[in-house]
Amino acid sequence: MNRKLVVACMLVLLCESGRAQSPESISPPGSVCGPLHFAGIVPGVTTDSQVERLLGHGAFRSDEGDTGGRYFTDTKGTATLHVLSYTDYVVGDVILSAGIDPAIRPNERKLTPSKWFDPDERFGNWGALRLGSSKEEVQKNLGQPKKKLTRDEWRYDTTCACEVPVHFTIFFKDGRVNKVVFNAFAG
Repeated sequence: MNRKLVVACMLVLLCESGRAQSPESISPPGSVCGPLHFAGIVPGVTTDSQVERLLGHGAFRSDEGDTGGRYFTDTKGTATLHVLSYTDYVVGDVILSAGIDPAIRPNERKLTPSKWFDPDERFGNWGALRLGSSKEEVQKNLGQPKKKLTRDEWRYDTTCACEVPVHFTIFFKDGRVNKVVFNAFAG
């Protein structure tokens, strides 16, 4: 809990200069102002060693990303957090998905539970969204997506993200958020 509070306070300070303006006035359509984060991880900023301090070791695979990937599940087994690191062990992708990712091998399952991973943590403007949010809730909170890759795959860009190009893609299943992929560096 204290880790999340510290990260939240840091993010508030980062965005303080844009506070007097609405998101619509500082962000072009399909964009969100603010550094993306989930479980205390900020793509393009957080390193793999910081992920390990925040969430534990998880199931580590050295052959993912450039410098490794880690899988975490919540203690109830309702969601998966997959974190990929790239150059200099900086996190480039944070993937939040409902359920246990089928890519997690049976022998890795005992390594993935993290008591610090809360799948009910929120994201979006003012933390209004979560796994299970409806398309209507997403559109109300974030506006029209920058690009609808498919009917159930919407992409948003971010501004105010510490000069690192970051975007995120929301995947829907049966009209509800089923997966969110936060990406730094990728075009």
